Amino acid sequence: MMKTSKLLLALGACLLAQTAQAHDRFILPSQFNVSADPGKGVWITSDVSASNEVFLFDKPFGSEDVQIVTPSGTKERPSSSYRGSRKSVFDYRLTEDGTYRFEKETQPRYMSRYKLKGQQDSVRSRTDKQTTKAMMPKGAYDLEGALYFSRVESYVTLNKPSDKAFEVKGEYLELKPLTHPADIVEQEPTELQFYFQGKVIAGVEVAIVKEGTLYRNQKQQLTLKSDKEGKVSFELPSAGRYMLHASFEQ
Repeated sequence: MMKTSKLLLALGACLLAQTAQAHDRFILPSQFNVSADPGKGVWITSDVSASNEVFLFDKPFGSEDVQIVTPSGTKERPSSSYRGSRKSVFDYRLTEDGTYRFEKETQPRYMSRYKLKGQQDSVRSRTDKQTTKAMMPKGAYDLEGALYFSRVESYVTLNKPSDKAFEVKGEYLELKPLTHPADIVEQEPTELQFYFQGKVIAGVEVAIVKEGTLYRNQKQQLTLKSDKEGKVSFELPSAGRYMLHASFEQ
């Protein structure tokens, strides 16, 4: 069975996430690094959408089920959310110093297909390989099955960086920032590490693109691949908001 896992995320003040597929999804917070006096907290609003362009609002997807991992590791939901025609929006109040992870996952999705004699097109099924096999008519052949999973992430830091939100869960493709998102600076080294099912993984394909693709002819994409330790290293050419897309197929 082929398994495809995709990860999209927004990293700190200078780094966000890009995908190579149509209508890339993203969570775009109003700020990535904020400060506040003790006990006052800060409200953050975030746009949630999908588009062929980086951070262009095109197709909304729900924000009410976004999961927020706090600096202490607890999990919360947005305090309010709204779904419009081109984007969704959610609000959340940061009260605890440290780094938060805003995350939205898809449910694992199965797709299978097989062939029938005399038929040019494959028969497709939205079930796993074993279930599809039990339903196949006599004479069917060339059964293939696939499992797809994706998640979108962004990181926001209040006052001082922390790393509890970076803990790897051991599910599908995950990213662990080795350079803290709040510390990413233009023209300085940034290092990230990728995991698949809880283990470091080589061969993760990574693409990084700065916002503003709608207004330039060239995409100016930075393309990388993780090494045997699951790591990628790069330097961003200039300050700004970037989208990162990572994918792994097995």
